[in-house]
Amino acid sequence: MKPFYIFNSLSRSVEEFHPAGSPDADGVTEVTYYSCGPTVYLPQHLGNMRAYLFVDTLRRALEFNGYRVRHVMNITDVGHMTSDEDAGEDKIEKTARAEGKTPQEVAEFYIAQFKRDCARLNIQLPEPPRLSRATDHIGEMIALIGRIIQNGYAYVTPSGVYFDVEKWRGRSRIGRLSRQSLDEQHAGQRLEHSPDKKSPHDFALWVLNQPHHLMQWDSPWGRGYPGWHIECSAMSMKYLGETLDIHSGGLDHIPVHHENEIAQSESATGKPFVRYFVHNAFLTGMEGAKISKSAGRFPVLDDLVADGINPLAFRLLCFGAKYRSEMAFSLDAVRAAEKNLYYLYDFVLGLGDTDVTNEKDSPWVESFRGRFHEAINDDLNTPRAFAVALDLVAESYRRKDRLIWNTLQLFDEILGIGLKEWCAVHRREWEESINTLAKQRHQARLNRDFAEADRLRNLLLALGWIVEDTPESPTGYRLKRSRE
Repeated sequence: MKPFYIFNSLSRSVEEFHPAGSPDADGVTEVTYYSCGPTVYLPQHLGNMRAYLFVDTLRRALEFNGYRVRHVMNITDVGHMTSDEDAGEDKIEKTARAEGKTPQEVAEFYIAQFKRDCARLNIQLPEPPRLSRATDHIGEMIALIGRIIQNGYAYVTPSGVYFDVEKWRGRSRIGRLSRQSLDEQHAGQRLEHSPDKKSPHDFALWVLNQPHHLMQWDSPWGRGYPGWHIECSAMSMKYLGETLDIHSGGLDHIPVHHENEIAQSESATGKPFVRYFVHNAFLTGMEGAKISKSAGRFPVLDDLVADGINPLAFRLLCFGAKYRSEMAFSLDAVRAAEKNLYYLYDFVLGLGDTDVTNEKDSPWVESFRGRFHEAINDDLNTPRAFAVALDLVAESYRRKDRLIWNTLQLFDEILGIGLKEWCAVHRREWEESINTLAKQRHQARLNRDFAEADRLRNLLLALGWIVEDTPESPTGYRLKRSRE
């Protein structure tokens, strides 16, 4: 197995990845992977979808390297306030009140939209229960909070159960991920210094005495609802164990959400929570501002579809940038990516039957496989990997040698643009169109309209097909590719 390197936010360095598990009887090692998923109160904007494309690419890369990935993604449908601190209103309930719906109706609507957009981007989501809704795991959250209290790192007050941050970490110690003090971590955020909190830095594990909150559950401390941070710890540990191989999320999760996850998880278990934290950068607008719902800038996938753009063009746009680098979004950039998409599709469309059925590619193709794999294993260097794929097709044209189909399909295990599906559907449609033109030409000959017959013959030739008139054929003609 070739070494796979990834940037670990815990060490702030690119490290060779080593999962905790050992190979099974078949020689396959399992990787446990948890990724932060959507809060389902509004459509997921393109910045969100870039993050989920990164999750999909990382999972594909691990599988490409022979690992079996046990992947869990959360769906937050309760407890995420309008501030990442404990301030404001529950985001889902805010939408529910504005739209005159129940929180459950809001969540179901936006979960369905999220799944639809993921399907259009060819993002492979885990199946339930590993696509885990917070409201389905309240019991696990209550149990985990109980362990934290028992270990002395949380305290119960009339307004809620709070995590004692300073007891866990101490004011002088910097955050393990953020490398910041508590004050630096929360700089620019409005901290709710409830009189019940020992410190404004303490965060809610369970919220009590909020009679207007629409979603509440019984607990040992009273009727209430979970804080946002406890959800990820409880759900990840239920399905993946108390120490995860990989946890991913956006860079904005580092100073608060992921620091809090580490604190509450390790205070409960006494074990390291995550071995590799991996974070993706933001998508920005033309003016360089982060695309976000709170900023009022959030183009969604439907906007691209309305402009006649293939959604997979956005997938390739994201593939063309390093996941740790900010990426500027513009329609021009998406359309340029779409040209590359159809460059690959058009190549596939022109493959002959022998090209797609041959079990082996030409020998010269092997070096491209090595270059592609090397790029993917170099901290997911997707721009370099995509350049290798484009170079492969260009070299195929230059050599006039189309025996590269097996390698293209291998690359598409990472690219995820559905080359095999495109080949199956559109080559059939294409050949039906070619047959229609050939029939029209044959009818023109029967009608002695030789000028039209010649025009159609030349059109077929331009499309890569030769039509031969032969009385032996039931149709009166035979088609073959011009290069065969």
